[in-house]
Amino acid sequence: MQMENPFKYAGVVTGPYFADRKGEISELLSEMRNLSRVFLVSPRRFGKTCLIFNLKEELGKEGLQTVYLDLKAYPDVGSFAVGITEKVSRALESSTDKVAKLISSLKHLRPRVEVGPDGSLAAGVEMAAPRQQALSALLEGLSHCHRLAQRKRKKLVIAVDEFSDLAKYDGQIVEKAIRAEIQTHTHIGYIFSGSEQSVMLSMTQDPQRAFYRTGRIMELGPIDRSQYLKFILKWFRKGGYRLEHVNLEPLFKSAEDVPYSVQRMCNILWETGRATETISQEMVDQAPFVVARQDSAHFELIWQGATPAQRTLLMALSLEPKAKPFSREFQLTYGVGPSSSIKASLDSLVKKGILYQTPAGRYRFADTFMRYWILRLRKMGSDLDQ
Repeated sequence: MQMENPFKYAGVVTGPYFADRKGEISELLSEMRNLSRVFLVSPRRFGKTCLIFNLKEELGKEGLQTVYLDLKAYPDVGSFAVGITEKVSRALESSTDKVAKLISSLKHLRPRVEVGPDGSLAAGVEMAAPRQQALSALLEGLSHCHRLAQRKRKKLVIAVDEFSDLAKYDGQIVEKAIRAEIQTHTHIGYIFSGSEQSVMLSMTQDPQRAFYRTGRIMELGPIDRSQYLKFILKWFRKGGYRLEHVNLEPLFKSAEDVPYSVQRMCNILWETGRATETISQEMVDQAPFVVARQDSAHFELIWQGATPAQRTLLMALSLEPKAKPFSREFQLTYGVGPSSSIKASLDSLVKKGILYQTPAGRYRFADTFMRYWILRLRKMGSDLDQ
């Protein structure tokens, strides 16, 4: 019986299926042993959430407790206050009665008993104050978390994912309040991670912002190609696959080194070559187009929602991904209109999450496979014209 496909790309990937991030894990381990504050910045699908969960396993081996929260799961400050207080309380105190007793001493939050499917009881948390006091509840919850860590003599790490989403809470007021509270915490290390690079960098590099020089900024870039190639080849060989005279470099190029995209194409190669246990160069070269076809319905909806000017621009960026959109040569070659029109289209496409702008100012597809869907669409149109 053939082994299961080892190239995981959906959800949280841990253990042996997690592609090489040894250097980054080592750096974060060092920072969290000292209970530092780290701002982890990366584009989407670069694996920062997987990195945090793999770090969590390593921290656990050293006796550090880690609590993970995704800010997108909390629509307002009140729900964030409840979430962080509840998760930390449950992580550091196993007794339901003791958790309830601890929470009952708070002013803005109160305990809530939950009954599980098996009839077991667990202590939860809910707001005890009006919505306008939600920020006070958050600060009270953070203070409670630190006191509990002190009492338990535990080193605690709190990882808040998608921290760039803090702006939805009237961000700068909340930023100042959180900074003032956590700067006194001696038993908690913090990892604030976010995919909105420009937002995260503004939060941490602008002298007028609360988190300026609060902690280290760690940018998560692509996985080293040579190390990633070893990881990929190891699994194919372990599965008994033959890759004679096959160059896998096109995988990294077509994925623009986005780990999610590399993993997904490797997953497809594994399934495509399962019957013969052979991977050919043609399979490698066609992999991005296979994914584009699989996601065609999704890309079609995006395409239909784009204006004619935006479609022209997307088509041009698909043909020339390293282009400078505001250059006269680009405008004349692709007929994308004046700079003002291009800027309006780019701003809209970024806002919709179709494109994103790198810190260097380059515009890239948020989903690397959309480019191949557009190229396929163009080819189909050209074939019909002949």
